[in-house]
Parts: sequence; C-alpha cells; structure tokens
Amino acid sequence: MKNQRWIIDILTFLMFGFLLFELIKTAVLMPTIAKQFNLSLTQVGLLLGIFSGGPGIVMGIVGGAIVDKLGARWAGIFPLIAFTVVTIGVGLSYNYAELATALIIFGTFDAFVNSITYKLTGNWFGNKERGLGAGVTNSASPFFTFLAPAVAIPLLLFFHNNFRDVFFLFAIFAIPLAILWFIFVYDKPEESPFMEMDELVKIYEDEIKDGIVTENDLKKALESRKSLDNIVTTVKASNKVSTKEAFLAIFKSGRGWGLILGVAVMNLIWASYAEILPTYFTDFMKYGTSIVGLFTSITYFVGFIAAILSGILAFKYKKLTLMRVGVIISLVATIPLIFVGPGTPAAEMLAITSIGFFAIIFYFPVFYSYTAQYFGRAVLGRVLGIQFTFISLALAFGNTIILDIAAGPGWHYSYLFVTIMVLVAIALTFMVKDREVSAEKASKIILGGG
Repeated sequence: MKNQRWIIDILTFLMFGFLLFELIKTAVLMPTIAKQFNLSLTQVGLLLGIFSGGPGIVMGIVGGAIVDKLGARWAGIFPLIAFTVVTIGVGLSYNYAELATALIIFGTFDAFVNSITYKLTGNWFGNKERGLGAGVTNSASPFFTFLAPAVAIPLLLFFHNNFRDVFFLFAIFAIPLAILWFIFVYDKPEESPFMEMDELVKIYEDEIKDGIVTENDLKKALESRKSLDNIVTTVKASNKVSTKEAFLAIFKSGRGWGLILGVAVMNLIWASYAEILPTYFTDFMKYGTSIVGLFTSITYFVGFIAAILSGILAFKYKKLTLMRVGVIISLVATIPLIFVGPGTPAAEMLAITSIGFFAIIFYFPVFYSYTAQYFGRAVLGRVLGIQFTFISLALAFGNTIILDIAAGPGWHYSYLFVTIMVLVAIALTFMVKDREVSAEKASKIILGGG
C-alpha cells in the first residue's frame, strides 16, 4: 500500500485533533457551564488551567518515557481513554467537584498526545518532508479549534442550552479511531505490513545518503518486519536507551533548552487565544453567543491555513527562520489587545485575533519538525515528554493567571502579561542555534525510534 506515511499523518492529525476538540469544546461551552454552576472567573481559570493542564506537569515526563519504552502504537490507548472520560465525565457532572475530577482525569491521559503524535511524525518522515508532516499533524490544532465552536454552539442551541447532551454525543467517536489506529499505526515504518520498499527508501533517504544505513539494510528490515536496530547493530532504538542516558543527552543540549522552554511559552500564548478568547469575547467585549461562535471559528480557521503554509514553506526555507518569523508576528498582533475595548469595531477585533492566531500556529509545525532534527529519534519521546511537562506548567498556571488578572486589574493587564510572554518566547527562539550531528552520533541517535 503506497503513501503509508501520509495515512499515519492523518491518524496523528485525528488523534491530536479529537483531544483538542474536546478541550476547546469545553472552553467554548464554559460560559454556559459557568452560568449553570454559578462559577466565578477564578473557578473557570482553575478548570481550564490547573485542573485540565496540571496533571501533565508530572505525566509529561512519565508519558514521554512510556512512549519511548512502550511505543507510540500501544501508548495510543491513553489519549483514547482521555477522550472518552471527558466526553462522558463532563456530561455526567452536576457540581464543580465532579467537573474538576473529569478534567483532571482528562489532563492525566491527554499528556501522552504530544509525545505519541510527534514521535510518529519523526519516525515516519525524513528531514525533507518532516516539516509538512508536522504541519498536517499540527493543523489539527487550528482546524479542530475552529471546528469546536462551529459545531458546539449550534448543538448547544439545538439542545436548548443543555451542554451535557453536547458532550455525550461525541463519546462514540473514540471507537472508529481506535480501530483505525491499531490497524495502521506502527512505531517505525519498516515494521508496518503495508510498507513498500520505494517509500521506505524515501523516508530514510538522508540516512542512506550519509552512509548510516544501506538500501540492503532497509530490504532486510522490510522482509523481516523488524526495526532497523535489529538489522544495523550500531543503531540504538529508543526502548534500548536508558532513561539516564536519554536525559543526559537532552539536558546537556545547551541551546536546545530554547526549544524545550520556548514551546511551553508559545503554548501559553496559544491558550490566551484558543481557550481564553471565548470568555474574553463574552465577559469583556460583551458579544453574544452567535458572534462568539463566528469570531472564534474564523480566527481558528485562519490558524489552520497557517499550519499548512508553515509545512509547505519548510521545503524551501530553514525551519528555525520560520519559527522566528512566527514569534515576531505574534508580538505585533498581541500588543493591540492591551488597548482594545468594547467600543473597538468588530472587523478590527477579528483582524487582530486572526493575525495573532495565524502567527502562533505558523510557529508549531516547523518547531516540532526542527525538534526531531535537533535531538534525534532515539530520545524524541522523552524530549517531547519534557516539553509537555513545561507546556502543562504554562497552561495550568497561564490560564489561571490570565483570568485572575482579568478578574482583578482587568483584561487590558491580562494581555499585557501575554505580550510579555511573547517577548520571552522571542528571546528563547533566538537562543536556539543550528547544530551539526556527526555520522557516528547520528547512527546511534537519529535512527533510533521505538
């Protein structure tokens, strides 16, 4: 079967997207949930921040290690649990404690998603195509963020503001995704029974060119359906790299910390748009439900275009350069949010949020592609896990801080805080420098993946 790597990419797109859909759907429906439960902005901030994102502070590192040891194929069961729990759990919630419990469980298992999806992208694509592969996977972020309000708001109106029915409706989608996942997903392309030699050569063309492996090695791996580390003795698979060895390789990366911390800050900035905007539009701008749905849908759809464009441009331009372009444009778009108010024309407000979200989403595909290139495949799951721990810290406390500031000094100061975070992201992105990886080191790290 041809183009297996793109089938894997579609499945990572769906896995990443379904979980994000539920998170954004929860954020979009939060004004209705808050009204029915009589919640304060601080309580909303805890639900969208510490309760849903907090578990990932611990589970990010744990999840990354499990993905490297267990493999992305079997670790995929954890995000499916998260999806099921949040759809059924929120629907069954009748008080704040039950709602918080559902979101804590969701956050615990959702922590595996980044490590699973981007590790698969790293394993199934060569350096040349990995930017586009990551772009397709990451386009799930803006696409499902766009889809959530476009679907959730009409359904909420259809069910006469009964948010529980909206959540119950989506629980069934975990079943077909699970079936497709376990049919097609394998940790490495050479293990897949659907893989053909021509595609495998394309995936490993850089390693063949550098003399790390030969086409004969790939042929042997494909015939045996065994990973390359079983064929080429110098290749070290991720499940054979000890946690100590992996962490030493990561923590000694020097400027690579700009990648680990930078993505966390960028996720905080992403959340200030994707998760906070519905509440911002309702509480501060005084928009009605229909306008909120329209504005957020358009903003998020623009982000979907940004993800695809980012992946395409990665064919021609350096990934690190594109990352820097994304953070700089996001600064230009975020600064005006400090000064706007209820009297700001709607068209102007839509343009500001759309440009900001475009720039933020533009950053992520090239970022994850560059991360795989920078650290190598053998430790990629654990790199992504460490990143997700910092992302969870940012999301857990970032949303809470933003909404606490909004409840106190006001929304202007909330987006002043976000603007400062953009400046931090710029500094961290410019801290990263390209590095060369020797053929010897590449044979031990780049080809690993389990």
